[in-house]
Amino acid sequence: MPHRQLSFKEAYQRVRIPEQTLRDAVKYGEVPHRKQGTDVIFKASELDAWASARLLALSPKTLLPEHTASTRMDVKNLKDDIILPQLLKTDYIDLDFRAKTRKSVIRDLVDAADAKGLLCDPADLLNQLEEREAVSSTALPGGIALPHPHHPDPYLIMEPFMLIARARKPVWFGAEDDAPTDLFVLLCCGENMSHLHVLARVCMMVRETTILEKLRAAETPDEAMEALLAAEHEVLSKLR
Repeated sequence: MPHRQLSFKEAYQRVRIPEQTLRDAVKYGEVPHRKQGTDVIFKASELDAWASARLLALSPKTLLPEHTASTRMDVKNLKDDIILPQLLKTDYIDLDFRAKTRKSVIRDLVDAADAKGLLCDPADLLNQLEEREAVSSTALPGGIALPHPHHPDPYLIMEPFMLIARARKPVWFGAEDDAPTDLFVLLCCGENMSHLHVLARVCMMVRETTILEKLRAAETPDEAMEALLAAEHEVLSKLR
């Protein structure tokens, strides 16, 4: 529930970060919160938006140990935490995406997901994606953006999924380096998977492998899928 109020313990467990990291964020006013007596209270939707924006901004040096710790919460053997095959199919990859503006990118990604029967409420997902982009752009340096709803909602989607789109022409999407974006990954995990964990995995793939170059060079969705699966295995080999 996006409007749910969370205690401090519930908050750091929800966003899978060290307790002290959240304490520091509260201390320096970096995360939305309020005081209830001596207790710190968080609104779930605000916390999720802050957590995903923070994750996208992490350096590889910080992201690696955090993602390792998050992965250990789910599996004993880090190499067993293979995510992409659970979310991505070959026909979820579009190498001829025709959106030309930031607004049409989001709309066309939602339309594509809806056409594949993946959505329960396309209008609500569109609204959530636009709200998330209004908080801060999900575009990363290097020409890739990772649009996603900032909180899980079981009524948005039929099942967790990932869509990959390569634009015919790069689109300005608000990246920090002000460069245009030509690769888009729509992530929708619902309540069955941690969207922050999946987001971290994709960020690791972007920063620790050559997946961007391979996606741009791919001639078929099958070739792109093969590159994506290989990139995830490469990331898993780096977790410690």
